[in-house]
Amino acid sequence: MVLTTMVILAEYRIECNDEEEKIFVIISLTVSYCPICGEALDYRDTCIRYLLREGRDKETYIIPRGKCDKCGKIHRMLPDIVVPYKQYAAEVISGVLDEVIQPEDEDSADYPCDVTMRRWHHWLMANELRIDGYLKSAGHRVLGFSEELLKTDVSLLKQLRNSCSVWLETVLRFIYNSGGFLVPG
Repeated sequence: MVLTTMVILAEYRIECNDEEEKIFVIISLTVSYCPICGEALDYRDTCIRYLLREGRDKETYIIPRGKCDKCGKIHRMLPDIVVPYKQYAAEVISGVLDEVIQPEDEDSADYPCDVTMRRWHHWLMANELRIDGYLKSAGHRVLGFSEELLKTDVSLLKQLRNSCSVWLETVLRFIYNSGGFLVPG
């Protein structure tokens, strides 16, 4: 059995396949690379992914999957609007985490519900050190930041959250495309 992992796309096009049924096709605009061995992925097939928007509006996405010829792994190529292992769109989840979307918001219509919102806050707290570790490690290895960065209490995640509106999409792309993962929750 071949395990499926994920690559998060930054450059893609969304084509509407059926306006009434809210079915969309994701088309990657760049070559994706295997996060395990670094080889270019070849298109293999597609799979279906459902995505919920605020108010529980449901959309269907046809997601491409790529196969690495070198290591044989199959990777779902998720657009960055999708959060791995979550039903809601990234903008909804980050809106809740940034407290832009609140339980008492009229347009949420109870979806996501209070329990789901609390679960997302716990998910971020459970992954905060892991995310910061990935960011610091890459800053040191790739960007040449000093070793002191690895030992400091400065949270790169908090810095990113304060400076970028698409911080969640950025973090997910970085972690999953480099072969990392976040603990589902």
